[in-house]
Amino acid sequence: MTHPVKIALLSLALATAPLSAALAQTDPVAAVAQGDKLVESGDADQLSAALDLYLSAAEAGSVWGQYKAAEMLYEGKGVAQDRARAAELYGDAADQGNAWAQYKLGGMLLTGDGVAPLPSRAVELLDAAGGQGNIWANYQLGDAYLQGESIPQDLTRAKFYLERAAKLNNAWALLRLGEMYRDGLGVPESLTDAKTLLEQSAVQKNSFAMVALSELIAEDEPERARALLGEAAELGNAAAQAKLAE
Repeated sequence: MTHPVKIALLSLALATAPLSAALAQTDPVAAVAQGDKLVESGDADQLSAALDLYLSAAEAGSVWGQYKAAEMLYEGKGVAQDRARAAELYGDAADQGNAWAQYKLGGMLLTGDGVAPLPSRAVELLDAAGGQGNIWANYQLGDAYLQGESIPQDLTRAKFYLERAAKLNNAWALLRLGEMYRDGLGVPESLTDAKTLLEQSAVQKNSFAMVALSELIAEDEPERARALLGEAAELGNAAAQAKLAE
């Protein structure tokens, strides 16, 4: 015989389940929360339902619904990849000031990733995200100004954005700044500053910084230079592997 309490609990669960589903359909906050639960469950069969919840929240103006739906569509995570649609949703979230959406859409527009390149808009978005402290937006914009491929080279601006990211200890920004001081690009040449910056990047296991640092110290510290190459090679750095094979 089933205990009356168990029957009551079962009845309550059945009664509240439709209410939860209905709430998720009408409340964007609840929809995003429910979508998060489905994603975090690790059940690949639930990802399509999660996307539907995020999209319903996005249509209601939820910035996180827009961003999370865009992420799933961009990556093709459990759903068909659609980067053009992802860009639209990133744009909706970016218009609401979401720094991650600004960074993601800015990167897409900078490189033409799934959308037509639009460098001027990309710079606006990455600058906006960087101004909110998004470390990767600052790095990407600084590196773009340094390389001068997607946008015209501007070493002053490159230094500005890379320093923003470097202050937050971004290994790639530290590497690029180290290279700038090593080569005297937009800054006075300083091997001392270059070594300091490359050290800070290398300690974070950036294999490219390890190779660059090994080249700077090869004459004065040959054993450490070779050890750095060895570590970089183990991390899969092709340049380090080639140098060790010489």
